[in-house]
Amino acid sequence: MESIVAVDVRRPSASHTGLVFGLPHSGQHLPAEFVAAARYDATHLRMTEDAFVDGLVGFETLEGVWAVRANYGRAYVDVNRHPLELDPRLIRGPLPKGALSQSLRVRSGYGVIPRCLSGGREIHAQPIDYAEAVRRLDRVHKPYHRALTEALAQAKSAHGRVTLIDWHSMPSGTLKQTPGALADIVLGDLHGEACRGDLTAFVRQAFESRGFRVAHNHPFAGGYTLERYAEPFRGVEGLQIEINRGLYMDEVALTLSPKADRMRVAVAAVIEGLKARR
Repeated sequence: MESIVAVDVRRPSASHTGLVFGLPHSGQHLPAEFVAAARYDATHLRMTEDAFVDGLVGFETLEGVWAVRANYGRAYVDVNRHPLELDPRLIRGPLPKGALSQSLRVRSGYGVIPRCLSGGREIHAQPIDYAEAVRRLDRVHKPYHRALTEALAQAKSAHGRVTLIDWHSMPSGTLKQTPGALADIVLGDLHGEACRGDLTAFVRQAFESRGFRVAHNHPFAGGYTLERYAEPFRGVEGLQIEINRGLYMDEVALTLSPKADRMRVAVAAVIEGLKARR
């Protein structure tokens, strides 16, 4: 069975800022045996990933920031889900006690082992055994969260407080179904539970000053990463940033568009602002 490193980590120098970046959906790798057993080819399966977000953030050259990137594709395992969000319509056999099989995400087909692509399209040609689900969690989910937990602990130990930014992208088609003006950026702070209002306001102003339309908590308020780690009153603030894919890529061909430079420059400026704010 083929295997790659489940997670890449950027470790800052001793003078880092206390910023931690999570990139849960930037991974592209889909195991060959998974693709062979799926209803769709690798290109279709990759449409669930946050393509190129790690590049927009500048993962490979980041300085002064902890950054954790998942390397496996979201269609295989979604690390931004609780490990007990297991879908009984996909997984054969009894599930463990405490399985969160009735969560809205699972019922929609988007559990930790996704059952569906967008539009309710079934990923797997056949149900999978629970043992296979456990293998995927051990292979991908656990290493990602071990790395993120370590990064947060190290940053907090060094600075007393830490800011977790969880970077994502969103299909432009999703936003067309949302009432009101289409957003370029959606900031999610779990409706004020994940961070103080001044962090959200700072990032919002940073994007709006560069001409981007910013929405707050709608349609994305934050996922499992913020739910698990963000504890503002214990020194860990969290904010999810969703970027409209139509602003920087061809969503069908999975290629960068000429507009990507504008977004890359804007994201770099936001990151520098966050560093200075610390």
